[in-house]
Amino acid sequence: MIQFRRLSALLLGAWLGASIVADVAVTQNFQTVDRFLQTPGNPGTSAQLNEIGWARERVILRRNAGEENNWIFLNWERVELVIGTGLFFLLLFGDRTQKLMLGLSIALLAIVAAEHFLFTPRIIDLGRVIDDLPASDPQYKTFWTLHGVYSGLDILKMLVAFGMAVRLVIRSKPDSDHFAREYAAKIPVGEKLTRG
Repeated sequence: MIQFRRLSALLLGAWLGASIVADVAVTQNFQTVDRFLQTPGNPGTSAQLNEIGWARERVILRRNAGEENNWIFLNWERVELVIGTGLFFLLLFGDRTQKLMLGLSIALLAIVAAEHFLFTPRIIDLGRVIDDLPASDPQYKTFWTLHGVYSGLDILKMLVAFGMAVRLVIRSKPDSDHFAREYAAKIPVGEKLTRG
């Protein structure tokens, strides 16, 4: 018998773990730029950075880090859509379909779809121009507002997924009559009368 509950919990655990890794990666991409510029690793690279100019190189490297983050977000969201769809079908065809869990899996898919199709493209477009804009520019403010909403949705998604995983892992008291009722439901009505 396929253990749908365990597979669903495993899938949610993998989803949560990979989400944390993706979040750490995009945060570290920008911090790595400053670490690299402070300690480039060898004297030759340090001399070249001094020729180009530290401030100028920082802008270029941060732009590159931004593009790496764009790639991570776009592709991770695509993977999340596949994982979310797989989770929905595991829960749908599981041994005991629970409407709450199905609803929560649809909510997770809706959050990822909103991030991928509504927020990420706009954040990417604005992220490519805000370095050249003053902090008072409306586009600059829009970027950080969208970024904040995206982060809030991401936290909500992780909380919902964590709650679902806990619900799947913690079992209620086993039903000792479950198999007897299931067997009785499969016996034709005429057979039940002759046996009783």
